[in-house]
Order: sequence, then C-alpha cells, then structure tokens
Amino acid sequence: MKADQTLQSNASILLRTFDKISDYVFFMEVDGSAYRYVFVNEPGKRAINWSDADVGKTIDELVPTETAKLITQYYDEAIRTKKSVVYEDYRLADSFYTDTVEADDVLTLPLHYFESEVTPIFNDEGNCTHIVSVVREVTERKRRELELSILKDHHESLRRYSPHGIFVLDHHLNIKSVNPAVTVITGHKEQDMLHQPFLNWLPECERSRVRKGLQFTLSGIPHKYSIYAEHQSGERLDLTVLNIPIEVGGNITGLFAIIIDLTPEKNAERATVESERRYRQLIETIPEGIIVHQEGQIIYANAMALATIGETYLESESIFSFIAEEYHQSTRQRLASLELGGPVQDTEMVIMTPSGDKLQMDISSLLIDYEGETAVLTILRDVTEKREMEQALRQSELQYRLITENMSDLVCILERDGTVRYASPSHRTVLGFAAGYYEGKNTLDYIHPDDIHIVRGQLKEMKEQDVSLTLEFRHFHADQRWIWLETKIQAIYDESGHLLHYLTVSREIMQRKALEKQLKHLAYHDTLTDLPNRRFFLAYLEEAIDRTEFEQGELAVLALDVDRFKQINDTFGHDVGDELLRQLARRLTSVLRKQDMIARLGGDEFAVLIRFNDPCALHRVAEKIIQALQRPWEIDQHTFITTSSVGGARYVKGLSIKQLLKRADLALYEAKAGGRNQYALAKDHR
Repeated sequence: MKADQTLQSNASILLRTFDKISDYVFFMEVDGSAYRYVFVNEPGKRAINWSDADVGKTIDELVPTETAKLITQYYDEAIRTKKSVVYEDYRLADSFYTDTVEADDVLTLPLHYFESEVTPIFNDEGNCTHIVSVVREVTERKRRELELSILKDHHESLRRYSPHGIFVLDHHLNIKSVNPAVTVITGHKEQDMLHQPFLNWLPECERSRVRKGLQFTLSGIPHKYSIYAEHQSGERLDLTVLNIPIEVGGNITGLFAIIIDLTPEKNAERATVESERRYRQLIETIPEGIIVHQEGQIIYANAMALATIGETYLESESIFSFIAEEYHQSTRQRLASLELGGPVQDTEMVIMTPSGDKLQMDISSLLIDYEGETAVLTILRDVTEKREMEQALRQSELQYRLITENMSDLVCILERDGTVRYASPSHRTVLGFAAGYYEGKNTLDYIHPDDIHIVRGQLKEMKEQDVSLTLEFRHFHADQRWIWLETKIQAIYDESGHLLHYLTVSREIMQRKALEKQLKHLAYHDTLTDLPNRRFFLAYLEEAIDRTEFEQGELAVLALDVDRFKQINDTFGHDVGDELLRQLARRLTSVLRKQDMIARLGGDEFAVLIRFNDPCALHRVAEKIIQALQRPWEIDQHTFITTSSVGGARYVKGLSIKQLLKRADLALYEAKAGGRNQYALAKDHR
C-alpha cells in the first residue's frame, strides 16, 4: 500500500523527530472523503490508546462520532482553503475524546484544553495526499484566561449594580474610575470627577480627616468612618466611607473608597426626634392634665397633671393612690371596658392630693400606643371651683351674676323649654355675640344640626332620671363657624321641690377635641400608610359579622402581601420599602370600592374586607388587586416591578374572626406555594 511505502521511506525521521516532542502528531492519508492513520508519535499514541495495528484505519473507526465530525470538519476546511487551520476544543480528563460539554461546566469538570494545527500536503498535481495534525495541550493557559474573564465579570457586576458608590483611587488619591451609584448619591457627573483628587468634592471641613483616613489605608489597613458631605444640589449627605487597599504583586497601588448613603436613615432619625420633641411640647403646654398608665401604674405625667395633684414626680406610682376610695371599683370597671374596646363615657371622680385636699375631676380616657405598647391616656380637668360655683349659683341668682360676670366660662339660666333667661358676658368673648343677644331665644336653635337630636335625647333622659348632665356639641359662632362646647346642665329646684330653671356652665373645648381626634386616629390607624390598623380592622370585622344576620350579601376577607418584600428592603433600603408600602396603600384604595375596607396589619401584610352579592365578585376583586400591584413603581430614582399574592376566605355563619382570618392566611400561603403573583380562595366548609 501507499501508506506502507510512506512509512518505510520516512520511518527513521518520524521516529527520531516526532517521538521526542510532547505535542501529539498525527500523519493522515487522504483517501477520498476519508482520512486514514499513517503515523502517530508516542505522546499521541498514549493519548488515544493507538497502536501499530491501527495503521490504515479511518478517523471514524477510532474516535467517537461527534469528535470524528469535528476533526473531519477542520481537515476538510484546511484542504478547501489550502492553508493551515488552527482550532481549540476541550475534553474530559479521563479520556482524550469525549462529547462536548456546556460552557458553564468548564471550571468545575476535570477538562483538558487543546489547540490543534492542521496542515494539508499537496502533490505536484495539486491534490492533497496527506494531512499533518499537531495537537498541544493548553489547559493551564485556558483556565487562567477563563478565571480572569469570570473575575472581570464579577468585578463589573459589583461595580455596575452596587447601591453604594465605589471610587477607585491611585496612590496619589486621584479618582481613576467610579461606578454609576456615585453619580446617583453625589449628583456629580462621572466625567467631572475622573482624574481629579478625591478630596475635591468634599467640604473643606471634612478634607483633613478624610485625607488621614485615605493615607492610613495606603499602609495596607482597611478603614471605616462617617462624614458629612453635600449633594451637587446643595442638599446634606450623611455618608459612611469604607477605604480598602488595592494590592497588586504585593504592593499597595491604590485603594477603593466606598461611600454608603445613610442620608434617608439620618433624616428619618432627625424627623423622629423632632416629632417626639413637638409631641412632648404639645402635651406639656396644653392646659389639661395628662397621665399615661399601664395596668394602673403611671408611666408619664405632664406638668399640668403634676401641678394639679401637687406632686413633682408621679412615674411608677399607682393611680389608685390618688383616687378617692369610693371611686376605685368604678375606675377598675371603666379600665376593663376600655381594654376590651368597649365604649367608655367621660366621668367625674374625686382626687386626693398629698396635702389631703379633695379635688373634683372630670376624667376622659382612651387607649393609645405608647412606645410600642398599649397604654391608657387619661385627661384630667380640675372642676372643683366649677362645682363650688354651681352650688353658689343654686343658692342665689344674684350670686350667679356676681360670679359669672367675672369668669371665662359661659353661664346661662334657661327656662324649662330652653329659652335663655340670662347669659354671662363671656358669651361675646367665646361666641362673638353679646350676652343680651341670647336672652329670649331658645338655646337649642344654635346647636349644630348633626348634634341636636343627640342633645334632645340626653335632655329627655335627664328629666326622667333627675340627674345632672354633661354634654358636648357644636355651637354656632358669630363669624359663621361652629365651636365645640362642653356644657354642664343642672336642674335648680325651690324648697318645695318644684323646678325653677336650668343652670348651664359651658367652656370652649376646640383644642381638646382636636387632641382627642388626633389621639384616637393614632390609636386606630397605621402611622406609615394612614390606613386602619389591625385593632381597627378586627373591630370593624366583628361589627360587620354581627350585621350579616340583618343585611343581604356576603362578606369575605382578602389577605395579601408583597412577594419577596425583604429583597426590596435589602436592595434599595428601608426608605424605599416604606415608600413602596405607602404607594401600595394608595393604589389599593384607588382600585377598590369605597365600601371595601383596607387595613395594614403589620410589615407588608394587608387585609381587605369586602361585601358582595355576585359569587364571581371575589375572583374579580382578587384579580384586580394582582394586576394593580404589578404596575411598575418609581421610587427615589428606582424603577422596579413587584408581585403580590392574595388569599381569600368567605365568611360562613358560625366562623369566629380568628378562624376566618386563619383561612385567609392559609389561602395566602397556598398562593405563594403555587408560585406567587396569584390568588387562592379557601374552600367553604358549610
């Protein structure tokens, strides 16, 4: 054969030359479209387990099909182009020839990388008679290239997506590069900062300290500190700076200066401190005594309360040490009713001062959240002088006049039908009308239309039970507005027990009503979203369930939250998370009906109470919520999309509130387990 002749004439040269090199040498004969082995040097034989018995065999007979196709493809290309072809491939370490693997596996699998150079040999007629293929292993070089490429990708991802600003500084502390977050945090453009000293963009007062920190890091020790800076717009920035040395070849060539923007957190802290300061200032300056207590133990008392009781310090004292003993039982009943959410009317009691004096007090109480815990806020109004004045007025109308001419409270004497017989001069100061204007007119004509039916009912009850009465209502003012008044009404009788007239003592309580309204709102609404809170929702749900026996339609509760909300906080910060919750609350409010009740239960948990007649309505509402909360959010220059999961449960007669909410929560977990961004409805068990 021709192959035998070739071997005989070149055997000594091939053995002497190719067997001594580490590369694999394959000498192939071109046989039509096939390639036959003529000679393989010793390293090549070991690589593919080739023996002299394989002389004359084709590539397809000795190597796997996929590998044979790859080799033949490059052999054909070399013959077609009439020049050498170089290509690379990789193989599993336990075998020279194997199937191709995925690119992601190259750093974990035991791979060898090879570079092959294929050279065609042509005869005088221009026909290719042989192919010489030289294969060298380049595993180490290839792995270093791949590792370097991956390292560069990791570094670029960190640079591009980090929420913190990253400066790369040379050993002269000049800026070599910045990441996009630097522009977001500082407002300075990248091109304006490059090749400039790092200290240039900082205020003069911070440069000396920052320079020392940078130079300390150039010694090879990381350093972290906080500074004040200014945004390009002039706004204050509160930053933490982390300096990390850059070491190349054992030498410190520069450093990273990483800035972490703490401005939102610091602003929130300052706002909280200021809010608390203003709240304390309000409580300390209002002309009412205020005491906050838990389980009967005082935890706070404002200056007016201390002055009223005659103490300099009340915290940790029991409220019962100041309340007259005959009022202990009724006070405990009021507190128990208040803690259960029941209605508690204002009342009157006697306070004992350390000096032994007895003070008549009007008491108003409500539940509040005090430093994260439920407490009772009680407003004290010393009415001792007023009660003594009322007694004096009962004895003599002349005495009434002498007193009322010189007091700021509004005093009236009314006929049995409500006609004003006498009005004190203070009416002009408080209500804008001269005292004589009211005389001969019916006082009920000046009460707000929304309050008059309540007042009439309480007056009727007063006549039937023959007791004094305290009323709160809005009274018309001369400048066309309404003023809140607190009015004490006492029936005055002659010695024979016949009703002579009614005595009323009123005072303007606009400031107190505003404070009570604010405190009540805080007790039942979420401070972040201004939605009803868990306490309000549970009370509202209980009332709605009680009415189901008398109203048509059905009730259902939807529980929902933001999928992977923690990632949003971790990625963009808690300020963005808080703003997302505020916008989510507004979006829910806009897509749902006015009669649907929305509440924030805590964290990113929300609940919706809906009434419906159509069985499909529950599905439509859940779908509407899912769709609405998928629209993009734009917060603090961040644009992102969230999804939400919803779980719903219909109210079935006999279910407790706890069971209904539990069903909605289980349905929510089912929606999340099913892949999130969907809703699930609990099955009814009638």
